Amino acid sequence: MKLDSNNNEGRILYLDDKENNLLSFKASFRREYRIFISSSPHEAFDLIEKNQIQIVVADFKMPEISGVTFLEEVKKRFPETIRIMLTGHADLPAVVESINRSEIFRFLAKPWKEEELRTAFNAGLNLYHTRKELHSKNEELKKAYVELDRLVYSTAHDITSPLSNILGLVSLIRMDGLKDGEYLDLIETTTKKLQFLARDVLNFHRNKRTVVEPKKLDLKLLVEKTLKDFEHFENASNVTFSLSINQKGEFYSDKIRWRIILSNLISNAIKYQDETKANRNVSILLNSDDEKAELIIQDNGVGIPQSLQPRIFDLYYRASKMSTGSGIGLYIVSEAVSLLGGNIRVESVEKEGASFYLSIPNKHLGNGDSAKLPID
Repeated sequence: MKLDSNNNEGRILYLDDKENNLLSFKASFRREYRIFISSSPHEAFDLIEKNQIQIVVADFKMPEISGVTFLEEVKKRFPETIRIMLTGHADLPAVVESINRSEIFRFLAKPWKEEELRTAFNAGLNLYHTRKELHSKNEELKKAYVELDRLVYSTAHDITSPLSNILGLVSLIRMDGLKDGEYLDLIETTTKKLQFLARDVLNFHRNKRTVVEPKKLDLKLLVEKTLKDFEHFENASNVTFSLSINQKGEFYSDKIRWRIILSNLISNAIKYQDETKANRNVSILLNSDDEKAELIIQDNGVGIPQSLQPRIFDLYYRASKMSTGSGIGLYIVSEAVSLLGGNIRVESVEKEGASFYLSIPNKHLGNGDSAKLPID
């Protein structure tokens, strides 16, 4: 029952009670497909499960179990497999029974013709991969619809309150006159909340819909430009930033995702400061080589309770009462890191701060043209 390790595509199992048939089948097709053979239905089910068999071929007449009954059970346990029946006793009732009970893909006569079987195998494999791809796309579509539904609801809910505040403040200004800048300050704060909400929604869309395009990046320049965006961010002037960036050689990745990741993590580090501390610090450590980039962003802010940490990357989850954002920032970060083929984790102690650890692979183009690309 050993497979030909030289072949990676087309995992096919043949069940027959005749040893000669099994050996002949394997000899005929082992160079083109990964062939598994068995004379035992129990062993066959075990092989299907352990090896993710794509096509199952069964003899119609066997003493222990009929091919129809076997393939019917295969359909129940492994519905994605392609099922083919071989028989030397073909008649109309047998064909009808096989089709109705086992939903077979092909019903072929013995002794088999190699070219006929080969054609059936190739067609079956195409169907198998098409079904798998369709299933994957359907799952992605379902997830997208759920996320879109939640995004629309949450965004509408989050926008309503700031807009009501702005309208209320405008009414107060009209009644009281502009005696001082208090109302304008409140309007500015509320408008900034809407601005950040809009940014998160745009990042959500950009991350979902933009194709990942690896380009040569200057990581130090990227971090410095992102930090510059936060020069006038509320309370940013109270934070001391320290940078340690060491880029060894060329690094290729997607600039849009990196900006999304850096912006969200830096924004959070500023927002969740601990106002009781005289020194409020954020450190950014970034090292890259030919294989990967490792990014650590640490702060000494309010931290995240241990019980809440497993959920902070969930969509619309807010881990802090201080949160005024959309609840999608860290979800977007997690999705962006995943699209780049990396991973992210958090370590935090409440009232001591939080540390985010990221590892993102270096996406070498490997086509000989990478050196010609400009730095992005």
